[in-house]
Amino acid sequence: MSLFILSTDWRFKDRFKHHFNHSFIHCFSNIDKALIAYETKEPSLMVIDSRLKAGAHETLLCILEKKGAGMPIVLCLEEGTPFSLRSPLQLCLHQLPRNQVDATTLVGYLGESAAEHASYEQCGLIGSSEAMINVRKQLSTWAREECSIHLSGETGTGKELAAQYLHRLTFPHRNIVSVNCSLLNDTLGNSMFFGYAKGAFTDGRSELTGLIREADGSTLFLDEVENLGLRFQAHLLRLLETGQYRRYGDTRVHTSTFRLITASNEQLDTLVESGQLRKDFFYRISDVVITLPPLREHKEDIPALAAHYLRVVGSERPLAKQSLDVLAQYSWPGNVRELFYVIRRAAVNCADEPMITIGEEDLGPNPLLAWVL
Repeated sequence: MSLFILSTDWRFKDRFKHHFNHSFIHCFSNIDKALIAYETKEPSLMVIDSRLKAGAHETLLCILEKKGAGMPIVLCLEEGTPFSLRSPLQLCLHQLPRNQVDATTLVGYLGESAAEHASYEQCGLIGSSEAMINVRKQLSTWAREECSIHLSGETGTGKELAAQYLHRLTFPHRNIVSVNCSLLNDTLGNSMFFGYAKGAFTDGRSELTGLIREADGSTLFLDEVENLGLRFQAHLLRLLETGQYRRYGDTRVHTSTFRLITASNEQLDTLVESGQLRKDFFYRISDVVITLPPLREHKEDIPALAAHYLRVVGSERPLAKQSLDVLAQYSWPGNVRELFYVIRRAAVNCADEPMITIGEEDLGPNPLLAWVL
């Protein structure tokens, strides 16, 4: 059993892939690769986004009809767009507006047996150490409380995974709106965040609703909040206090209600002391602070993390025992992200060997990159 998602829009694919097990959902950007996969394992359900290249979804449907495809197919169309294929298709085809299709919709088409096989993932924070058990417990406890949550931790510790987990526990069938704060400190970032009205710019023939509108009734995740400028903090503070905001060039007041999750690589109190963070903004975003531990504090989870990564990338080769011993001796300044990078690089370097071997020379920055620099 499997679920196929065909789209060139990564945000559309993200709408579903965080809700299902990696082994169940398969995402494709072109129909050729999807058809190759179809020959080896016919999916239980196929979701086709009309935002493939021009006419691609119609071509795919015709090919599937010739192959006698019997699984349900959900064709996601732009709202108000009629299906234009001239001849009727002998397929189990369902046409739905693309903005109304979510994970719950797909479970309904999958049926009970397939839905059980496609169980929702609980958390991407792998590990049985006391540190990781405590983190998952905190996330589960605070996810259902109406409060802002700040995720603190070094780079590569899994803050975005924690934010995704919090979101799924609170709004399992809505999309999370994730924003890197370094992108919000200019006029373009401001307009993308709050939106703008028609005519706000020269030749502005359309309006942009903005990310704040998109987050209404869902989760807003502000990553690397330490990069948020003081002026933008003031604008955002007003929104957090009242839920009201104005789009650029618009006289009307709009409202948005969302769950706020922030993350930073630095301690918030340190940012306040250095003047990078307003005190009033600090109090608004830190009802609860959850710290994700660095990998050097839970090295006992390295075997499970390595096995998880190899499973996700579909590798059939295990890590050699001596490789795990080498990994356990390293300090991991880049944390789990660096661990995965080291494993990936080692897998390429020993592609012809039956097992993946990692030595001390494989740790640290990429030696080839260091040589180029």
